[in-house]
Amino acid sequence: GMLLVCSWPMPAAVAERYSRFSDTLRAALPPGAYVMPQHSLHCTVCTLRVFSGGPLREQARESLRAAWSPVLDAARASDRWPSGPFRLRMRRPTFEGSAAIFRYDDCDGAVAGMREALVEAMRAAGASPVVGGGDRARARPIPLPPGLPGSEDGCGPHVPDIVHSTVLRWAAEPADRLEASRAFGGAAASWGDPVDVHVGGAAAVFEDTPFM
Repeated sequence: GMLLVCSWPMPAAVAERYSRFSDTLRAALPPGAYVMPQHSLHCTVCTLRVFSGGPLREQARESLRAAWSPVLDAARASDRWPSGPFRLRMRRPTFEGSAAIFRYDDCDGAVAGMREALVEAMRAAGASPVVGGGDRARARPIPLPPGLPGSEDGCGPHVPDIVHSTVLRWAAEPADRLEASRAFGGAAASWGDPVDVHVGGAAAVFEDTPFM
């Protein structure tokens, strides 16, 4: 996949706190839980190409990089793009059923501004992003040479309507989801108070594995 992320890698204090928390979480949950490794934890701004579209060889990566670079440059030139560092407030993680996430307060409105600029730039380039909970099969990718991975229907960009980091997904369905939810809640209480995260900017990245 291809993502636009921010706060990756996390500041050292957050990384250390999360490393302890993730150990607690793995010990509390059943084996089917995939807990995000500390080095992969990030805040998602936008999914440019979903990983389920299949692996990307180097030629496809270069084509995607060439196609997306001017789009990202256009978004960054928008007056809605943050002009400097910004602040997110990372709250206690919550269990959402199919996943668990950290939600952030977008304290300076920076992520919202980036997303508005991105949607405008993507549409101008011929892509059709899906925003929030819309039907992702309706997303259409940025035009690419025929036959290259990334040109398939349903592999287009997705712009979340929440500011978040994914903590947990299920590699295998838990035998008792309610019990897993309770176990997560007990572990989540150890996170403690919200923490302010100071973010320098955003970066486009390729995923080597799903969810980085």
